[in-house]
Parts: sequence; structure tokens; C-alpha cells
Amino acid sequence: MNFVFDLDDTLCNTAGLSFKYIKQFFSTHNLPYKQIKDVSRFAEGYFDWDIETAKNWYKKYGDEMMLNFDIDKNVKPFFDKLLKLNHKVIICTARARDWHSAPKTITKAWLKKHDIKFSKIYIGRYDKENVCLDENADFFIDDDVNILNNVQNKTHGKIKTFLMTTDYNKNLPVPSGVTRVKNFADFVRRISDELNIR
Repeated sequence: MNFVFDLDDTLCNTAGLSFKYIKQFFSTHNLPYKQIKDVSRFAEGYFDWDIETAKNWYKKYGDEMMLNFDIDKNVKPFFDKLLKLNHKVIICTARARDWHSAPKTITKAWLKKHDIKFSKIYIGRYDKENVCLDENADFFIDDDVNILNNVQNKTHGKIKTFLMTTDYNKNLPVPSGVTRVKNFADFVRRISDELNIR
């Protein structure tokens, strides 16, 4: 079986950790930005700074922040198990140079830091529905409702898709054919039951 995994807010709690990191940075440097939202798709959306300011901040400090993201404790054992059973593990992240200074280098360093092994990785502005098709994916998991809907539509529901629940999507409707999971452990349990992986 071929598995395609999103990275941010799927394998790690990116939005939550980014929010804390940025807020602490504002406080430490006595910056005037204020929190304007309690829930946002992206960490920068919580604050009253414009997109250019946010991009500049990410390019200057984002790499350091990304290296400090914790990984969900269930990821490594599950990936190791899948690979041992000859399943294909593909990571696909939209991290790109428009927001990050060295997305490929930092992402690979982060995976190495957590000893995460995988079959293939896509880093950049890829259409995930095309990645799923190109890789003959059987399973796809992401936190973005629109991307999951696109994958469902483009693959005519032939790929089993899962929505990773986050603060920003927990009240959004789930697209037809997509299964919502509470967290990565919930996803592992469902897949393990379906594939009889122990």
C-alpha cells in the first residue's frame, strides 16, 4: 500500500507551536503586534501583521522555529512498521521558498533529528492530488479540507482520505468520502484495524 502524508499539523502540531513561538518573540522584542483571532488556519493569521511582515519574519526566524517542532510520538513507530511491511511512505509538504529560507534543508534536518524514515518526499508547491495520482496512493492524510476535497474529486474517491482534526478545522464540514480522525493515534488505530497491522 502507498501512503501519502502531509507534514504540518498532521505529523506535528505546527500551528499551535508557531503561535506560541511568534507570540513569545513579540513579547521578548517588545513588538506592538496584537492577537486579533482565537482560531486561524495559519499562525500568522492570529496577529495584526500584514503578509509581507509575516513572510519576512518566517524567512528570518522560521527555520529555527521549524527545527524545534515536536513530532507526534506515534509517527516514528507507525512509519517504521509500514516500511518493515514493505508499504510506501511518502511525505508531501507545501513548505516553499516564498515563506521559508531553506525549506528542503530544514525539513530534511527535522526528519533526521527525529529519525523518521520514509520512501519519498515532496517539498514545495505541489498539487497534492497529482502527487497522490503519481504515487498511486491508497491512503492520504492532511489537515486541509480543500486539499482533501480536491483529492477526492480528482481521484473519484479511489483513495481513502483522512482529515486530521485541528483547532481551525474542527468545526468545518468534512467533505464527502473523507474520514475525520481526532489525532495521529486515531489514524494509526483505524489503519491498523483495516490492514490488520499489529
